[in-house]
Amino acid sequence: MVKSKKIILFSRDITERKKAERQLMESEERYRKLVEYSPETILIHIDGKIVYVNKAGLLLVYANNKNQILGRNVFDFISPEYHEHTKKQMKKVKENGLSEISEYQIIRLDGAHLFVELLTFQTIYQGQSAMQAILRDITERKKAQEQVQYLAYFDPLTGIPNRNHLHKYLGEVLESNKVDKKIVAVLFLDLDRFKLINDTFGHSFGDLLLKEATIRISRVLEKDGILFRYGGDEYVIVVEGVEPREVSQLAEKLIETFSSPFYIQERQMFISTSIGISLFPKDGETVEALIQNSDAAMYSAKENGKNNFRFHSSYLNTNNNRKMEIELGIRKALEQNEFTLYYQPLVDLDTKKIVGLEALIRWIHPEYGFISPAEFIPVAEECGLIVLIGNWVLKTACEQFKRWLDSGFPLKRIAVNVSAIQFCDQNFVNTVNQVLHDTKLEACFLELEITESATQQVEEATKIMKVLKEIGVQLSIDDFGTGYSSLNYLRQFPINTLKIDKSFVDEINNNYNGEVIVKTIIELGISLGFMVIAEGIENEQQLSFLKENNCQIGQGYLFSKPLPTHELEDLLKK
Repeated sequence: MVKSKKIILFSRDITERKKAERQLMESEERYRKLVEYSPETILIHIDGKIVYVNKAGLLLVYANNKNQILGRNVFDFISPEYHEHTKKQMKKVKENGLSEISEYQIIRLDGAHLFVELLTFQTIYQGQSAMQAILRDITERKKAQEQVQYLAYFDPLTGIPNRNHLHKYLGEVLESNKVDKKIVAVLFLDLDRFKLINDTFGHSFGDLLLKEATIRISRVLEKDGILFRYGGDEYVIVVEGVEPREVSQLAEKLIETFSSPFYIQERQMFISTSIGISLFPKDGETVEALIQNSDAAMYSAKENGKNNFRFHSSYLNTNNNRKMEIELGIRKALEQNEFTLYYQPLVDLDTKKIVGLEALIRWIHPEYGFISPAEFIPVAEECGLIVLIGNWVLKTACEQFKRWLDSGFPLKRIAVNVSAIQFCDQNFVNTVNQVLHDTKLEACFLELEITESATQQVEEATKIMKVLKEIGVQLSIDDFGTGYSSLNYLRQFPINTLKIDKSFVDEINNNYNGEVIVKTIIELGISLGFMVIAEGIENEQQLSFLKENNCQIGQGYLFSKPLPTHELEDLLKK
C-alpha cells in the first residue's frame, strides 16, 4: 500500500515537471516570436559582436538574410561621429545594467544614413553576458523636425533666411560688435510697384518675380552681406565692417541690377527698388532700432521719387514722430469735430460773378494750430482714414451749399475734391447717393474733382464715372497736365470740366512754353466740349491772357482766398 502511494506521488511529480517544462517552452516560444516579429529592431551583441537580429532589423539595414549581419561588429553600422557616444553608452550598460534612450545615426548596407532611437540593457544569451538593443527608426520624424526648423528660419518661396533668422543673426552680430563698435549696415529694400503687378497679374506671377528679384540681389551681394526676406516684397541685407561709402556703392549696385527688364511668363516687366539704410552704432544699438530706422529711411526714399536710397537721419525720426502725432490727431479730430471747411469762389471770367464754390478742408489743431492739408491728407491716406475724412467733407459741403441755395444765392456748383483712394472705394457711389438724399441737394449742383492719379485703372474709373454721371453729378479732372492721363482715355471719360493746375498758370507772362501749355489745354478742353477752369489766378496779366484764350472760369487770390463760412456769406451778399 505504501509502495503504491509512492508510485502515485512520483508519477504526479513527473507530470507537474513536464507541465512546467511545457509551459516554459511555450513561454520561450511566445517570447521568441514576440522578439522575432516585433516591428521594432531588436539585436543582441556580445562585446560588440552581433549574435542575433530580428526580421525588423534586417529590413532596417536592407539585409536579405541574417548572414549579412551576424558576426559583424555593431560599429560597422553606426556613423563614425556617433562612435564615442556609443562607447560611453555601452560603458553605462555594464555599470548600471541599462542606458537611457539616445539618438543615433546608423548606416544601411546600401550606404544610406538613418536616424534611430536606441535603448540598450544587459541580458544573457546562450549562457553568456550580452547586451540587447531595441531600435526605432525616427528618420521621418527627424525630417519633419528639420522641415519645421527650416520653415522657422528660412523663406519657403525664395530659400533665403527669413525675418526670424534676421532677428537672431543680427542680434548675434550686434553682440559681437559691442566692444569694438565696428560699423554694421542694415539695408531695407522694398520693390516699387510690386503690389500693382501682383494685383494685375496674380500672386503666382508675383511669386516668380520675387524669385527672380532674389536671384539678382544675391548675385550683387556675393559674399558682401547676408540677404533676408523680411516679408512680402521687402528684403533686408546685413553687412558687417563696412564704411558708409562702401554701403552707398552697394546700394547703387542694387538699384542698377533692377534697371534691366525681368522676363516672367514671356512678359517683359520693369521694376525698381527703394532702399533705406541704418548704421550701427550711430542709428541704433538694438535689432529693433536698426530695422525700424532703415525702414523709415526706405519710406523716405519712396517719397523722394522711388528707385533710390536714403541713409537714416535724426530728421526722419522727428518726421515719423510728427506723422504719428498727426495720425492720432486725425482720429481725435474726427471724433471732436476739429475739421472745418473753407470755400473758394469760382468766378465767371467775363462777368466777374461768383458762379460756384470749391470746398477745401482745414484743420485748426488745438495744440499745433493750423496744419496744412498738404501735410495731413497724405498721412490720412497712409493710415486709411482718408475715406472717412472725404465722406465728412462731401456731406458737410452739400449741407452748407443747400442752405446757401435755399437762402437765394444764385450759385451753380459746389466742387468737392475726391482722393484716389476714396474714388476707388467700393462704397463711394452709394455714399454720394446717400449724401444727396440726406441733404436734399440736386445732383446737378455737385461737382466731384478727381485727380488724374485716380484714373490710372482706366476701365474701373470709367465705370465709376458713368454711374456718377447717370446720377446727374458733374465730374472734373483736377490739376490737369500734372499727371499721366492719355488723351485717348480723356476723350472717353464722361467728364464736364478740366481744371488747369496753378503751376501752369504761374508761367503766364513768365515763360513762353508755359503759356503755350495753358493755351493748348484750353483749346483741347473746348474742342472736347469741356468747361475749362484755371486755378491760382493772382494778377490781371494772367486774367487777361486766360480771357483772350477763351478760358471760362477761374479761381485764385485775385478774386478771393479760401474763406470760412461766415466770411464767404458776406462776400456773396456783396
